Amino acid sequence: MWLATRRIDGQFPNYKQLLPESFEHELTLPRVELLEVVRRVAVLAQRNSPLRLRFADGELTVSARTQDVGEASESLPVAYTGEPLEIGFNADFLRDGLESVTGDELVLKLISPLRPAVMTSPGDDFTYLIMPIRLAG
Repeated sequence: MWLATRRIDGQFPNYKQLLPESFEHELTLPRVELLEVVRRVAVLAQRNSPLRLRFADGELTVSARTQDVGEASESLPVAYTGEPLEIGFNADFLRDGLESVTGDELVLKLISPLRPAVMTSPGDDFTYLIMPIRLAG
């Protein structure tokens, strides 16, 4: 097998500028369980329909709603306290991040529904930056 590539001239964007320095919420979540929930619920998320993650006291609800198709929702217990927070992500990008982080647990760091989120694995240098999708209503 041969692979041919061509170098693109120009400067790679400085991704470090996108990484927030501090976060409002830092949650440790069961990676495999969350990945399975995302895979199941994402079946009903069409290309432009985000997955909704709603954090409320002690619970994370992952849902998808697609017009004329239906909706899916599944919850899992999490150590979250405070005001409810709902954030939307592209299902494919969220799944890719969950598959890329190693270990049984992941740390999800959030600021707000319109700011970038970060996924890491405890004790690992790997960082996955994911941009949210603005949710309607």
